[in-house]
Amino acid sequence: MESHVKAGAQLIDRTVLILDLVANSRGEGVTLKDLCEWTGLNKATCHRILSSLVGHALLSKADKGRRYRLGTKLLVYGAKAANGPGLRSQFQPALQRLRDATGETAVLMARDQDDSVCIDRRDGECLVQTLTGSIGGSVPLGVGPGSLAMLSFFDEPERIAVVERNVARFGAYAALNETRVKELVMETAAQGYALDRGELIVGVSGISVPIAAVESGPLASLGLTFLAARLTPQLIEEYVGLLRAEVERIQPHLNPLDRNLASPGRM
Repeated sequence: MESHVKAGAQLIDRTVLILDLVANSRGEGVTLKDLCEWTGLNKATCHRILSSLVGHALLSKADKGRRYRLGTKLLVYGAKAANGPGLRSQFQPALQRLRDATGETAVLMARDQDDSVCIDRRDGECLVQTLTGSIGGSVPLGVGPGSLAMLSFFDEPERIAVVERNVARFGAYAALNETRVKELVMETAAQGYALDRGELIVGVSGISVPIAAVESGPLASLGLTFLAARLTPQLIEEYVGLLRAEVERIQPHLNPLDRNLASPGRM
């Protein structure tokens, strides 16, 4: 009996590992060969797990069946989890107020290890391109105002470590490298908010402020995304004020021990 329990737990561990690896592929998908190399599983075992996950819509096939991506059922699970207690539910009214007051796209980002994940948003009157694309999309910490609003206020050792781990990933963004990210971190820390003047997506700007639980470091950010042509010193002042007012309204009630704040998947 005990051996069956151990075998079952091992199978679950392998399945979760495969899901994690596919999720980290950033939408490109991974091949059976890749997964066998990364997990150490033999081809037959790995293929059996993948086939089961595809059958349950937890994974899907792409590139004529050669690659595996996350499946649609995970979107359903994520949406159901997000409706529970946690950061997302607490900031939903704030997102709507910001959208109504400005007409801009309001975005809530949260930290997931070395990434910044969009956990909710309200699209503005003018649809604009964003770095994360939609709810569930992510970027490396250090890329874009939403992630800079968190990264810039980490303790120095943690901030340095995150940047070092993400350096190789910055190359995917034409305007970024390690030096530029460090400059943006210093700028953000000095002014208290993150600002993108259209450096990453031509014609699109963004402003974000950090969100921190009581006696805890930044765990999320609240921001607005809009057309860069509208950017003026007056607009920056207005939007930063609105964002800070919403954060100050909710931030004192965030409990750092609340496990719902520990992972975007549970927000």
